[in-house]
Amino acid sequence: MSARVWVITGCNSGIGLSIALETLKRGDKVIGTVRSLSKFPDKLREAGALPVVIDFSESDDKIVTAAKDAIGIYGNVDVLVNNAGYCILGPVEEIRVEDIRTNMQVTFFAVVAFTQPFITHFREKRAGHILNVSTLGAFRPFPSFFAYSAGKAALDAFTETLTYELKLFNVRVVSVMPGYFSTNIFHGNPNWRDDDKRHEGNPSTQTKIYTDFETQGYDSVNEIPRLHVSEGQIGDPEKLAMRVYELVTGTGLLKDFAPENGGRWEWNRMPVGSDCGETMQQRLTDLKDNVDAMEEVWRSTDVKPERLKYFPRG
Repeated sequence: MSARVWVITGCNSGIGLSIALETLKRGDKVIGTVRSLSKFPDKLREAGALPVVIDFSESDDKIVTAAKDAIGIYGNVDVLVNNAGYCILGPVEEIRVEDIRTNMQVTFFAVVAFTQPFITHFREKRAGHILNVSTLGAFRPFPSFFAYSAGKAALDAFTETLTYELKLFNVRVVSVMPGYFSTNIFHGNPNWRDDDKRHEGNPSTQTKIYTDFETQGYDSVNEIPRLHVSEGQIGDPEKLAMRVYELVTGTGLLKDFAPENGGRWEWNRMPVGSDCGETMQQRLTDLKDNVDAMEEVWRSTDVKPERLKYFPRG
């Protein structure tokens, strides 16, 4: 089989970089998006990856143009990995709506704009993969992660919708849902510290109200890594990249996940990290208990059968 072509957004570090390197190692081609050429890693360039420059906070037109440029480099793309994004933290009461809006732009609206040309491309050739890198927090939101979780939850709804819309065109759409992985996702946050000293004047660490980590997410950027170290559970981005490659190729641990090998199209989430899988299992139990407890309520709100004749058009 000829080399696949992957487009990976936000490939300069973390999960995006790991997926790009794994893909190149396997002999496929990579086009990676970065905000500036200076951020395109030398190791990707040396391995033959090609850059596309786009800042996902820019206009829809510029984002769409960048997507079309990426498709045009080889004239064909097989896999789109929507990985670009960033995380802002803070309790809902204290976080600025302007910051939430900006985060949603990069995490969700820009992803939709960038993906639309690929949808057309994949639909027309009746093949392709769209992988949206989400987060455990989209399924089970955590305190202080509201803005990031909301954007990723919207991304999951986008994934779910595309799963059904593109099934007849043989285009696979999956949410890749990491738990806590050893990346620098928190390092750009002003709260992050490499020692035990808090940054003076930082609004999130200086809050006088939301000061509990467990229930309010106080100082999460430092407490979460510390917690995972103490519990001996940290996700490995290189192993995640291996699983993503197996997902696309229908091999290894993901062989039976592929529809052609007996998997279901409705399997559109790939939890990664033991913390993610275990937390999702518990959340599913809680959701079922919630729905079961409300059964009398939700059954009580239907129109009575004898009155259905008054609704000929629904």
